[in-house]
Amino acid sequence: MEYPHIVSAGFYIWWLLLNGFLYFAEFHFLCRFSGSREKKYTVCYVLLSSLITFLVMYFRGSGVLRLFLHMGILLCFSRFALKLRWADTVAPATILLTLFTFMESFQTVFMRWMAGHSMEMRTAVFMQMLLLAGLAAVLVLTMRFVSDRYACTGRQKLSSRLYPLLLPCSFIVWVIRSGLGLDMWMEPVPGSGSLLGKRSGLWALVWILGACVIFFILLKLVSRIAVLSEQETEQKRLEEQIRMQYAYLEEAKKRNELYRTFQHDINNHFLVLSGLIREKNYDEAKNYFDKLRGSADSLLIGIETGNPILDILLQEKLSFAVSNGIEVKHDVQISRDCGVEDIDLCIILANALDNAVHACAEVTGRQPEISVTVRRRHHFLLMEVVNTMIPAQGRMEYGTGLDNIRHTVEKYEGTMEIENSGGKFRLTALLCLGIHN
Repeated sequence: MEYPHIVSAGFYIWWLLLNGFLYFAEFHFLCRFSGSREKKYTVCYVLLSSLITFLVMYFRGSGVLRLFLHMGILLCFSRFALKLRWADTVAPATILLTLFTFMESFQTVFMRWMAGHSMEMRTAVFMQMLLLAGLAAVLVLTMRFVSDRYACTGRQKLSSRLYPLLLPCSFIVWVIRSGLGLDMWMEPVPGSGSLLGKRSGLWALVWILGACVIFFILLKLVSRIAVLSEQETEQKRLEEQIRMQYAYLEEAKKRNELYRTFQHDINNHFLVLSGLIREKNYDEAKNYFDKLRGSADSLLIGIETGNPILDILLQEKLSFAVSNGIEVKHDVQISRDCGVEDIDLCIILANALDNAVHACAEVTGRQPEISVTVRRRHHFLLMEVVNTMIPAQGRMEYGTGLDNIRHTVEKYEGTMEIENSGGKFRLTALLCLGIHN
């Protein structure tokens, strides 16, 4: 093999290794930005991306084709290997697409400049290797900076709609590359030997640097908007919780009034019962006693869960449901030190039961029912509320109550599932207790 061929082959091998390192850093960025821990697919991702790079390079394909194939691999791995939702891949994919576009654009500008100069092959290869290594180092450091600073906002729901605003930066760069013919695989144009001496190369560099500045300005603005949106959502959630607490206090006041009324009249009830017994009117006494017991049961349901705060909450909520003609069933066993904060238990059950009572109130023609189950299974807490409801017509719209439950469940790295079928609405929340024990 001739010496130039050896140098050329060595350069391309080194270039593939460098790209492999970049793909490794890219996959690490994707995991950190999305919060995924599935790093076992790193080797597969690096090998597949490197293979695509080799094939495009071997067939002398365009940089646009390689970049889009690269993004296709990234999206497929994000969705099917890391198990991310499509919406969760928008922010990291947009950032990576833009950053790699910037790197390739700077690379093409400098490679075009080098192609216009006469120099020994060994010197040219060394300069190209030095250039590529420098750009790769800057790209890796930039990815680290972006993941450290903007990962939290990138995981928010609004990010899938905000981060595509960064794509015009990539579009500007591609227009510059196409308009000025900077693609590294194209033949050098006459007079392109001096980067700073020719206006086309200088303006290309200026426009690409300008696009980089715009990108980071937009990234900061998008992140700020996402933070403000999250703060607004949190404020609304807190306001809803305060409203629910006021409603709960009003319910408790009504219950207390009924308790006092019942307690005030209990002596009169005893007098009536004793009179019926003295007159040996036992059937009437039995009927009267049954009615009296039914009234007492409707005022207070005896619940002992092992958590005093949860006892009070469930007694109030389920007693209110019974007083409105709703049949209730409960199987709740939970200790005070289960690993879930009392306020979080109350948020989940209070919102779920309020929604269940509201749905049962609209049921006609059959007995509405509510069933509550709370059980600990090893390092998990299972909470389930099932209620009767009117069969939904079309798509259901869920309110803030379920958003509050979902937000609380995510605090414990758990999951929330809802099912609506057969005139029954089932809400299931699974909380992981290990991270808080």
